[in-house]
Amino acid sequence: MLRAHAGEWSLEGAAEKLAWRARLPGASSYDRAAHALRVLAANGADAMQLLPLALPASWLVNARATSHVFQRWLAPPSRDAWALLLERLGPMASLEDWLAASAADRADVARALTVIATGRDGATLCAATKVLALLRPQLVPLMDDAAIAFAIGAVPMPESADDPRAGAETFAPMLDWFARAVASAEADLVAIAKAHAFAVLDAPQVLDRLLWFDSWGHRLKNAEAPRSATR
Repeated sequence: MLRAHAGEWSLEGAAEKLAWRARLPGASSYDRAAHALRVLAANGADAMQLLPLALPASWLVNARATSHVFQRWLAPPSRDAWALLLERLGPMASLEDWLAASAADRADVARALTVIATGRDGATLCAATKVLALLRPQLVPLMDDAAIAFAIGAVPMPESADDPRAGAETFAPMLDWFARAVASAEADLVAIAKAHAFAVLDAPQVLDRLLWFDSWGHRLKNAEAPRSATR
């Protein structure tokens, strides 16, 4: 049993929830893109080299950042902020490493996200994490407002997924909660990941996908959302 702002939260029905999500074309393609990027990184590709690929892939899960944002993110000063952020959230970093991070490293992360997540043209924390979760899949969840509201209550539960409001200051407390939640249920999450036949996921990714389902995705399922729904 996990603890969230919304109350006690169980992993009951995880296989069925993940299987339903895997039928969404955007979600299934996103999971495959994340794994492909992970393989490239394991074979020596630098995250900054992969950033141009990760940016449009974030649209698969309804990131609202526009192509104009991507252009800005690939140029100074945003490009330098992405480089700092990806360095601090290093390729071999674990959630335990994040919890042990120094105040200076956390300050660097916060400073970089302030440059990146300006809110202009959809350059939100939500959109940034949909890129980060492709390049640091073992570490960063997708921080939609609904997930943040469900997990830590830092923003109100939204009525729409189209206008995320959480700011850069929400990243650290949300990642702190996520890291502790994964640690508390790691064995169960690993077992769920191994049984998931639709994509290669690790324990943090499993919890992220379940968090999305229980905070927001269940609305789509209950409404019998069309198969074109992405996340």
